[in-house]
Amino acid sequence: MKKYVTFFETIAVLLGTVVGAGIFGLPYAFAQIGYIGGIVYLIFLGLIVLVTNFCFGEIVLRTNGPLGVSGYIKKYLGQKAWWIMGISLLLGLYSALIAYIIAFSKFAPIVFAPIFGGSDLIYAIIFWIIGSYLIMRGSKVMAKAELGMTTLLILMTLLVFIFSLKYINPENYQDFNATNIFYPYGVVLFALGGLTAVPTMRKILGNDANLMRSALVIGGLVIPILVYAIFTFSVVGVSGSHTSEDAISGLIKIMGPKIILTGALFGLLSVLTSFVSLGYALRQFFNRDHKIPLTWASLLAVSVPMILFLLGLNSFIKVIGFAGGIIAGTEGILIIMAFYRAKKLGDRSPEYNFALPKFIAYFICVVFVLGIIYQLVYF
Repeated sequence: MKKYVTFFETIAVLLGTVVGAGIFGLPYAFAQIGYIGGIVYLIFLGLIVLVTNFCFGEIVLRTNGPLGVSGYIKKYLGQKAWWIMGISLLLGLYSALIAYIIAFSKFAPIVFAPIFGGSDLIYAIIFWIIGSYLIMRGSKVMAKAELGMTTLLILMTLLVFIFSLKYINPENYQDFNATNIFYPYGVVLFALGGLTAVPTMRKILGNDANLMRSALVIGGLVIPILVYAIFTFSVVGVSGSHTSEDAISGLIKIMGPKIILTGALFGLLSVLTSFVSLGYALRQFFNRDHKIPLTWASLLAVSVPMILFLLGLNSFIKVIGFAGGIIAGTEGILIIMAFYRAKKLGDRSPEYNFALPKFIAYFICVVFVLGIIYQLVYF
């Protein structure tokens, strides 16, 4: 029984990392290409992410002692690769933090504006002050709360699905726009990203590390794809080509404020916990990994995203597309390279061996490179 409890705890940790605010960007991305095309993207990139997770899982299992993502890269690929990974993580984390500020500024008026009034900018500033305070306090409670918010997000997804059924227009699923064929790439990768949870999964599993691969499949592929497919089916089916960037606000005119208020409230809680969790990780990145004093590390973590937001970086979809395309692509390439090195230079025998043919590895790397180029040009 203890073994099964540990297994489900491991799945929950990965699921809490994967399923987050990125879910709200998927319907808009799907609507740009067509729902069926979006689902194809979700499955195709989901399998690529799974392969990358398998590779990283084996790297972790072949290595003695706990390390961060960049630590494993440094061990097997050296200092230059460590710098590349560090820059990628920095860009990705900053982009994600900006995305959460934007998302909050969209959800908050739905909940609070009818009572208190106020503009998107005011709510963004309030959110940033609260989130920054929690990050600078070093709160780990909010980071742990992200798992609870994931559960609420899944419940909200089912709720939206149930209430949307009578509003769905089947014609909204028939569109296909080939001119936007690459549009969902970065957004989908952002929504599927959960690589940083793998070292924690190993720690939880302990002597049952042989269950790692099954946990990666269930928590990193099967459940997220089901949740995302249901949520996008509901929103795109109702809104069609009028789907909003944040998914929720565009449903108000059709479904009414009550159900949308519920979704927006869950969205607020989700982006707040995600903002604090990632902001705290970024502070640790500066302080622990790069030896920057804690006060300056905290200021760097919280100030840059808000400055960039105020300077006009305020498109939710563009920012999460950039974060997903750049960080996932760079991480994926480096992890696949480190995977083959770890097979030769690892410290121990892993609990599972993943056989990745070289031609598949090359194909995945080409996909990542093309995705990085597209996101840089599009952004």
